[in-house]
Amino acid sequence: MTRPRICLCQRSALLLMILACFAVVAGQSADAAPDTAELQKRVRAATFEVVMRKPDQDTLSYEKPLPLELLPFAERNDKWLPIGTAFAIGPNTFVSAGHVMAAGVGSQFGVPSLRDANGSVYPVDRVLKFSLHEDFMVFSVVGAPLVRPLETSATNAIDDTVFAVGNALGDGVVIRDGLLTSMTPEDQDGRWEWLRFSAATSPGNSGGPLLDAQGRAIGIVIARSPGENLNFALPIVRVTADPGRVAAFDVRSSFQLPVLNKALVANYRDTFDLPQPYSEFARRWLASRLDYYTRERDRLLADQADELFPRGKAAKLLAMDKRPKTPALVTQTDDHSWEANTGDEADNTDLPGEGRVTLRFVGGTGLFELRRPDAASDDDFYSDSRTAMDMLLKGMKINRLVGPQSIRVTSAGPAQRESPFVDEFGRKWQSRSWPMSYMDAEVLSLWLPVPNGYVGMLQLVPSSNRELATAELQLLANYFQAPYRGTLPQWKAFLARRALRPATFEEIEILHSPDKGLHYESPRLTFAVPPDMLKISGESQLRLDMVYLMDDDKLAWDVGGIALLADGGGKSYVAAYRQPRPAKEAGKELLQRWDDMANHSKEFDGTLGHDGTLKAFWVKASAGMAPAANDSSDLPVAVLYELVYRTNETILPRDLEFRRRQLMEGIKVMER
Repeated sequence: MTRPRICLCQRSALLLMILACFAVVAGQSADAAPDTAELQKRVRAATFEVVMRKPDQDTLSYEKPLPLELLPFAERNDKWLPIGTAFAIGPNTFVSAGHVMAAGVGSQFGVPSLRDANGSVYPVDRVLKFSLHEDFMVFSVVGAPLVRPLETSATNAIDDTVFAVGNALGDGVVIRDGLLTSMTPEDQDGRWEWLRFSAATSPGNSGGPLLDAQGRAIGIVIARSPGENLNFALPIVRVTADPGRVAAFDVRSSFQLPVLNKALVANYRDTFDLPQPYSEFARRWLASRLDYYTRERDRLLADQADELFPRGKAAKLLAMDKRPKTPALVTQTDDHSWEANTGDEADNTDLPGEGRVTLRFVGGTGLFELRRPDAASDDDFYSDSRTAMDMLLKGMKINRLVGPQSIRVTSAGPAQRESPFVDEFGRKWQSRSWPMSYMDAEVLSLWLPVPNGYVGMLQLVPSSNRELATAELQLLANYFQAPYRGTLPQWKAFLARRALRPATFEEIEILHSPDKGLHYESPRLTFAVPPDMLKISGESQLRLDMVYLMDDDKLAWDVGGIALLADGGGKSYVAAYRQPRPAKEAGKELLQRWDDMANHSKEFDGTLGHDGTLKAFWVKASAGMAPAANDSSDLPVAVLYELVYRTNETILPRDLEFRRRQLMEGIKVMER
């Protein structure tokens, strides 16, 4: 038997709202009425739909007009969205399930309202009582209707006849009968007993009254057991006995961060004063949830301090075991080692003008790469959130379901929220969000400018989760890595935009011209590619593999590889890849590779190579810091560079040997 869980969001332990809802059930479902027509009339008058106002305007654009005529008449003509049920328990005093009334916290749909059988709507005014764990809210409304409240009773027994009343399936108040089958202790601490009953329920019943045979409310309908017609109600005495002085939050859950393979048991406990206007209640709850997330995040990070990257099992990653050619998140694997996780299989979408969108997912976070089309103006591209998002949507493929048809979202307009964000490594992100109003959700994203467009991360989250998901993305930014690449003209324009450049690029100089070749200089090395070694033009591509590395005892984000490609085809190129000395824990393969580089042996002996068809020729070697003439230090070399020259041009052995010498002479390593 599965009991109801008043739980946090399982994906990221962030969603501190109760998301339980009813499903259509089989079994006893025949409508039944209390004993008298008068009693039934009074019950219906005291029971209300809980509704939320649908957005008046849709900021999205679609591939075609929405076929709203395919929706049921009532649904397409109703300006309100039914979400549950509430009932009167006193003069201008109503009660409902907490998870129903929490739907307005952070929502784009505004404050919940009550709607009576005549269609009159009463917005929620003040929150009088609230318990997250017990899942109820008592509140008043604006312009309260004059109705006779339901009487309440704490007297009930197993096998008593009961009636479940509610806005079943959003089609109005329905009364259905059954039996009180058992009392079940609540799961967390057993502080009270749920009322379990067999009266049928449907989506929309949440928050409605559970009545005894005399029409008295004995509970609030909350949830159901999946797969069986046994449902749960909170005893009404839990509501009437609450003094109503504070909003109470007391929920236990598992808390985990997306990058860590470790979870903690977290207790969300807080209170604040009541009564409060609903808007103030919502503001305080959102602030309380964010405080909880921040506190538990910091506690988990402190608990795992000895395992956090770059500590723990990070030897292989720090030894450049993997230089991802696509965006990646540094995450823990099942054995708690750290890896550059590029996510699931890529979804690639070509754009006109050589543009492209690549999207992968690591858990619930999308990693994207947006290569801008030729037509994208360099002056406007990085400041135009609408155009950038419209391109990204071609790869995201967000669809809105209207009846049986799935309609593609083609534009979300300009970002509703946009602000700069700088991570721990001095990378300058653009934080942007777009509302998806039809599902009360938002696309939250971090965009990192690179020479050929953007790389970044995104999440599609409920509007109520905006602040928590934003905090999570900002944490993930410190575990994000991606190559920087583009044509040489794109690099020139990018480096001129100091407002977009990461702090690391303040110490990097890149000069190039067809007659002088490429000159790269940083505090770590100088790397030169003369024009007679590799012809460059406006089509030539430069890729910097940006990686996490240890700079003394501090983690840094810097260039771990340089590759200059003659053109976009990538068949002729020159490259230098940084290789730090692996720790013993990095494994035998990486240690052997280091020895080969240090001894200029095997693949690093500078031998001229070619493929079997004599259409590709290459040289591979290694280089490190040259000792000074007066250097008597016996400190071991800690960094080497792998050097590669490859061409698909027909070349004589003596010319290839000449280019090998150029390759070796073109690098000067400044780090030991």
